[in-house]
Amino acid sequence: MKADLKTGSVLVLELNELCPPILERMIAADQLPNFKKLRDSSEVFVTHTDDPTLEPWVQWPTFHTGQPESVHGAAELDEGHLIKPARVWDTLAESGVESVVFGSMNADAKRKDRVFLVPDPWSANVTPSDASYEAFHKFISFHVAEHTNPNAKPTSADAMNFMKFMLGHGLSLNTVTTAMSQIAGEKTASGDRKWGRALVLDWMMWDVFAKTWKKRRPQFATFFANSTAFLQHRYWRQMDPDSYQVKPSEEDVRNYGSAIEDSYRHMDRIVGKAFDLVGPTGRIVLATALSQQANTQYEHIGGKFVYRPHSFKDLFQWAGGPQPVSFEPVMTHQAWATFQSEAAAIEAEATLAALQSNGKTIMEWRRTANRIMFWCGLISKTGPGFEVTNAKNGESTSFEELFMLVGQVNNSKHCRDGAFWVQSVDGSAKRHVDKLPLEHAYGLMLDMFSDQTASKVAAE
Repeated sequence: MKADLKTGSVLVLELNELCPPILERMIAADQLPNFKKLRDSSEVFVTHTDDPTLEPWVQWPTFHTGQPESVHGAAELDEGHLIKPARVWDTLAESGVESVVFGSMNADAKRKDRVFLVPDPWSANVTPSDASYEAFHKFISFHVAEHTNPNAKPTSADAMNFMKFMLGHGLSLNTVTTAMSQIAGEKTASGDRKWGRALVLDWMMWDVFAKTWKKRRPQFATFFANSTAFLQHRYWRQMDPDSYQVKPSEEDVRNYGSAIEDSYRHMDRIVGKAFDLVGPTGRIVLATALSQQANTQYEHIGGKFVYRPHSFKDLFQWAGGPQPVSFEPVMTHQAWATFQSEAAAIEAEATLAALQSNGKTIMEWRRTANRIMFWCGLISKTGPGFEVTNAKNGESTSFEELFMLVGQVNNSKHCRDGAFWVQSVDGSAKRHVDKLPLEHAYGLMLDMFSDQTASKVAAE
């Protein structure tokens, strides 16, 4: 019957790097009822990307623009403002469709009159459509970018502004209770439970998104969540010890072995909230852009370890040369350094090259105009007395004076396959055997707004 057709608003749940095999396994074990409900009312695709660079900040623009990396050009985080091809929400805006884009990676909007945007936590060059959301964006960005820095603390003013914003923008009793339970659990548990903070952060973001949805009533929206991707990289070894030569300790398995599957159950609850939000006539799309798999290529050196400077500023001051105007931390151990000019950035590349051990550079970087994305290139544990030498002036210091060990945080690696489930107009299910090129998802999302498509289904 026509009254049963789902022709209302579309919500794209961008659940970063969830893995189709884990989804299917946990659905079969009756652990993900809301994912099952969505899958069983959707066209189900496994997407595949041929982009040369396999990183979420590349694949999400491919998904949003329908263009491969060679066309959209995004290679790093915080490059959303540089992407030229229209995203799906920009194309929809040309037809009068109002959108809310919430946390989508490397996003921006051309039609700001019809697209309400809250940028991803790694964006420094794209700002929220509503300036009042800046307190929220700043606080979330700080905690995402600085989660590996034990010395980083938000200012009291930033914390206060964030809480004021949350109290006026949908903070729920459920989230408050979850946060309090997390804090109490960290203090009373026999092991490390701090990884659960990532899930609390998702709920804070969902509360604000849901409030924004209800206020603006968009016809199209995206919601991005990253906690599962983060936990998979950290704890795949603890979830699946048999895949690795280097086995995790029994204590690590007790502490972290359930983290990934707990995060999938957490994501399932978000899907349930999404069903409530869109109502009986709305449709949900699940997109992951890519996924993950066990990373065993570093087993011969005991796994891959990463290091982060204690202070980005202190590192550059010790290195000498041009000093950055600002630092924008992004992932676990990486940051952008922005310089006053491209010439200064080029000179700074030589400064980074001069940070050496045994005559070999320990830093890696990529430069875009006057900005440099940089990180420590060492991937194995350093021994006592390991030193860094500044080849420009001959000065040396201990490595641990400049860098801290973040740990073995790359237990999984990216996989070119992703999940893409499109809830059908009539609630029917169809599973596609052939893999869908990721850039083709763009057209399928646009088709959801085709009156011809809706009329065809209604007639059938």
